[in-house]
Amino acid sequence: MTNFAQKAGRRYIAIKAARQLLAEIEQAGLDDLTALADAGTSIIGTYLDGCSEEKKASVKTELAALFRMGVTADMVLEETTRQMPQLRPILDGKPDYRRSEVQKLEAFAEKQ
Repeated sequence: MTNFAQKAGRRYIAIKAARQLLAEIEQAGLDDLTALADAGTSIIGTYLDGCSEEKKASVKTELAALFRMGVTADMVLEETTRQMPQLRPILDGKPDYRRSEVQKLEAFAEKQ
């Protein structure tokens, strides 16, 4: 039973994190996500680079908390693509692009 509750909790948290990431991407004005990806530019990196220092600190804290709870960066991106289907071809279209986005999230959360 505990295992089920833990999985359900991680799923809920991943959904919430994905919604927040989507809202932040939209708010940042990253409308032409395909153009960024085609140019080899990280969507996640572009968003994070455009954040204020306060926002970066907040995002870093939230990501670290998610990772401690067992939610992975890949889980967050998977849920993000479920909620924003136009991201799926971008993330899955290039073999290494999704992996690089996951690594960007992980590196950002771990950065001191």
